[in-house]
Amino acid sequence: MSYTVERIDAVKALESIAEYQYALVYKMSRIIFCRTADFDLTDWDECLEARFFDENKELHIYEEDGGQFAVKVTGTMDGDCLMKQYELQAYYFGENKRLCVCEHLDYDEDGQASVVLTRLTGIA
Repeated sequence: MSYTVERIDAVKALESIAEYQYALVYKMSRIIFCRTADFDLTDWDECLEARFFDENKELHIYEEDGGQFAVKVTGTMDGDCLMKQYELQAYYFGENKRLCVCEHLDYDEDGQASVVLTRLTGIA
C-alpha cells in the first residue's frame, strides 16, 4: 500500500491544519472551500465535517455519535492510485479549476481491484 492511516485526537488535529494547503469544511450553514491560510477557525462548533489536504496528506475531521474524530492519511500517488479530477465552479479558485482526488486501490486474490481509500490531493 502507498498510504498510511492514523487516528489522531480531534483537538490536536485542529492545531495542525496550517500544515495543509487546502480546506474543505462542511458547516451547518454553508460549505467553505479555500486555501487553509484563508480559513477562519471561528464557529468550529457548527462544523459537521472537514478535510484539510495537500498532495501528500489529508486530515479528515468528522462527527460521529456526538463526538469529533480525526484521521490523518499520508501517502504517495503511485501505480496503486487512480487519479481523478472534478471540475469546480468558478466561485472556488477561479475559472477552469479542478479538484484532484486519489483513489487508492487494493487487489484481491483474483487480481480484481477495489477502491479502499479516497483522499483529496489538490487543485489543478
